[in-house]
Amino acid sequence: MQQVEQTKKTKKSPVDKKKITKLIARISILVLFAVAIIVGSFFSADNFRYQYKTGIAYSGGYQVQVDVYDHSVTNPDPNTPNGNSEKGLELLKAKLDPLNNSNLYLQTLGKHSVEVMIGKNNFTNFNDLINNIQRLGAIYLTDSTGKDLLVKDNERTPLSDVISGSTTGVDQARNPVITLQIKDQVKWNEIINSLTPEQGNAQPLYIWTDIGQFIDDLRHDTDNIEIIRTAFNQLSLAADNNVLKIFNFEYYDAGTSSTKRDNLLTTSLFGAQLVEVMKSEKFTFQDVKHNDLIIDPNDKAAISNIYLDPIRPKLKQIIDYSKKLTDKYKKYLINWDSINKGVGAGANSNTIQTTTATEAKQISNLINGGLSGYAFVISGYREIDPVVSQPIFIISMVILGVLTLAIFVYLIVYYRLFGFIGVLTLAFTIILTLYFSSLLGVQISPESISALIIAFGIGLEGNILFYSRYKRERYENGVPYEPAVKIANKQTIALFVDAVVVLIILGLSLFWVGTNNIKSFATILLVNLIIAMVMVFAVARLLYWVVIKLRWQEKFKWLDIPQYSFNKLILKKKKNGYSYHSDDKLLATATATATVVGSETPAKSDVVGTETPINDSLKKSKKPKKLTARFYHFSKWTPIAGLILVIAAIIIALTGAANFDSSIKKGTEITIGSEYWQDHENEEKAKADLANHLDTIIREHKIKTKFTYNLYTIKRLNDTKVLVVSTNITGSNYARALLASIASYYGASAEDSGINMYQTNPIMEVKALIITLISFAIGILCIFVYTLFRLDWAQFVGIVLGSLFALSITVSIAIIFQILITFEMLVAFIAIFGFAMAIGTIIMARAKQNKRTVNNVEYEKFFNYMSKHHNAVKKLRNEPKQYVKAEIKALRLANPELKRGEFKETFKAQIKAIKTQAAEIKKKNKKEIKVINKEFHQYDLANNFLQKIANITIKQMFKHCLTLLIILGSLLLVLAAFSGSLFGFNLVIFLGIFFGMFATLLIGIPIWVSLEKYRALNKIRVKNYLDSQRVEIDEQIVIGIND
Repeated sequence: MQQVEQTKKTKKSPVDKKKITKLIARISILVLFAVAIIVGSFFSADNFRYQYKTGIAYSGGYQVQVDVYDHSVTNPDPNTPNGNSEKGLELLKAKLDPLNNSNLYLQTLGKHSVEVMIGKNNFTNFNDLINNIQRLGAIYLTDSTGKDLLVKDNERTPLSDVISGSTTGVDQARNPVITLQIKDQVKWNEIINSLTPEQGNAQPLYIWTDIGQFIDDLRHDTDNIEIIRTAFNQLSLAADNNVLKIFNFEYYDAGTSSTKRDNLLTTSLFGAQLVEVMKSEKFTFQDVKHNDLIIDPNDKAAISNIYLDPIRPKLKQIIDYSKKLTDKYKKYLINWDSINKGVGAGANSNTIQTTTATEAKQISNLINGGLSGYAFVISGYREIDPVVSQPIFIISMVILGVLTLAIFVYLIVYYRLFGFIGVLTLAFTIILTLYFSSLLGVQISPESISALIIAFGIGLEGNILFYSRYKRERYENGVPYEPAVKIANKQTIALFVDAVVVLIILGLSLFWVGTNNIKSFATILLVNLIIAMVMVFAVARLLYWVVIKLRWQEKFKWLDIPQYSFNKLILKKKKNGYSYHSDDKLLATATATATVVGSETPAKSDVVGTETPINDSLKKSKKPKKLTARFYHFSKWTPIAGLILVIAAIIIALTGAANFDSSIKKGTEITIGSEYWQDHENEEKAKADLANHLDTIIREHKIKTKFTYNLYTIKRLNDTKVLVVSTNITGSNYARALLASIASYYGASAEDSGINMYQTNPIMEVKALIITLISFAIGILCIFVYTLFRLDWAQFVGIVLGSLFALSITVSIAIIFQILITFEMLVAFIAIFGFAMAIGTIIMARAKQNKRTVNNVEYEKFFNYMSKHHNAVKKLRNEPKQYVKAEIKALRLANPELKRGEFKETFKAQIKAIKTQAAEIKKKNKKEIKVINKEFHQYDLANNFLQKIANITIKQMFKHCLTLLIILGSLLLVLAAFSGSLFGFNLVIFLGIFFGMFATLLIGIPIWVSLEKYRALNKIRVKNYLDSQRVEIDEQIVIGIND
């Protein structure tokens, strides 16, 4: 009994420890990556929240008019600007934006002024902007005691006589450095050699910049005023009367309703009370103005300054007094330990080490600006309200976030576990991109948001391509889970990488030479693409593979991508017994074998020949499924519609009706003094009245050109205001007519001093566009080289022409519908072209994959048949000419004694009869050619595998493009709805993405097919020619042997 019970017991199977270890490792990898992505996202998002900056469009900015002075030449009137505005613009841009990545606009304003528009987020307040603009960039060389080394024998050696400029670079240790370009080496050596005190070792050279500005910043520093006051008292600087005068101030005391005087270093005011006084509007330093603290290093007479001289020996100690002062004011001390007295010939250094490349660039620009002798003085300013207010911006971002969340929900619901992995990687890509862009100082602007959306779209496309291919292999081709993932990876990774590489090449070309918004756009694009490539190409694919190895989809079917699709849900149910054919099977049917049209083969002509690429086995089989979607033939009408739009846009542009902003072309600015419009009720009423007058001018065509204008007021530093009319008028005659009309409206003349006209010229933006176009061309050349390895030249031509078509259509629509073309819009056009190139690369790579399934035998049969058809038609067309030529030649040979004129006269009737017969032959052949072409057209529809490849490729990619368009379009339309005056920019981006998505499908693919036909036919013609020139051995005639 016990033995029976023992036999009933089942033996336990041995534990497979290796299998359990693999299972634990795979689950650990999955959990580790998921946790890392989630934690990294929260960390990056938290850091981004405190570090990001917005541009002018979202935070507002300052518009500043700056007068340019040239101190290197004699100025008869010191109060009148005399500097060259174009040179001043370049120096000012280098000073305000050393890395070319700020949201900054500059334009010349007449011959001696510059206008600057810059975001508020770049500065703590308006005074900070004033200080940055008006800083001379003056350089002072001193020893450790503060002695000015350029002053000797009561005369200053101009700094420009010693140093001609500076450049940035890196030393052998790859540290950023500034190299001073020494103009007078003897004087430089004299300065360095003077750094030896009476006792001790050589001391370092101190290089200061804008000492006067440094002291002025100190006395305006409300954040550190208590520390500054303590430092000056402990360093015994407050004991000097001239130093005390620097800090004498006046303010209005509301308690006593009177103006009071005090001194920051000795005042009884402390803490918040003192800060409140310093921030009040009537707080001023009356005794020592800002200009009293300025020393021009190029002025030979500027040998001392009674206010600065006592402070010079303690400057370094002030900066080192506390960490707060060090962090804020170390920028004024360029060098104190890099340049020392050398030992031996030529050992005196002229290289300054810096902490960062940014610092090196900023200091170098300051040095070059100071040496130029140019000075900048602000003449007027205004605050620019954000195009999108803060509440609206927050609302739009929240809606975009909700919409993105909805997209992520769609991916999870439709693609299940794979969709969840894709959501994790995409979300982490977006957050990490924003985090790194904030670290790089890129501002949030319409351009950067468009770059983020485009890169997000490419990353999303990479995932959707994988999902679709996996789904096709699983349910249409019946492939098991693991092989389906392998095939999907193999077939889609190349497509995604090609698109990313194309955009990276374009992004690098823009980043390398780009400025302002272009560089911001390129930075966001590059950062996002690099992160997306790592996440989509590596991390997501690894997680997909781990999930498949865990066999969760096999155990839990609801985790796998479902078989249904939205388009199948609305279709009628198929009849029983019908088997759905995948695109791959359909493609194999369409290319590896011929398709029958009707029940007959193409007509056989004795001229064409009897060879047709039709298999006998196919005649007996059932008729295969035909391709019902004739996308390829529909696409032939697309260029016609595009050409109509382009022609209309060109006509509008040539007639001067295109709406171009003055930020990309020359314009005219008219200023009206307040004395002319101060009798109006208020400022807004004055602007409204003038706007009505300008609208009347445009309607009545008093000036025969349509122009756009912008009205605003500029506040002068003397508290007066001027009304400004900024237009995009370029013609001087039209500008003068407008000036006269405005002057007469105010009862004045165009010659009155209170009404002035300036020509504006966005030099930097125009230069930036030219450089961008050049770099773009270089980028496209690099893409061509790349595509030669990945695709072929015919596909590259199709991609480029398709992208240009998308760009030209978008620009045409913008011009036709009078959308204002701004500098930001030009960045949008660049984005459109890059996006179209990337999508086109994906489509062409898929077409190449489809082409690989073509049977080479069928390939040669089709093109041989096509070549014979072309030859037959050509022969029939040439037959009348050949007949006339042969008949006349026979008559000439029969009558050799007749000259040409006699021959024509003698056989006039015969020649006429021959030509009549040739006309009959031509008429007969024309009908025959029509029949042959009709037969060939039927054969071409059934057997042209290139068109079938084109149709199948379009069918495959149309779904992806439509899905991507709906997702990106919804994001862009929401952004446009809350974009205020930036509506046109976002609308153009949307239109560009729409046309760019389908340009390669409807334009690039047909061009590629045509070029493939031409290339194949050309090969066949060359082969036939070579075959015709070949002489068989038995046909050769050798003189003296077989002649």
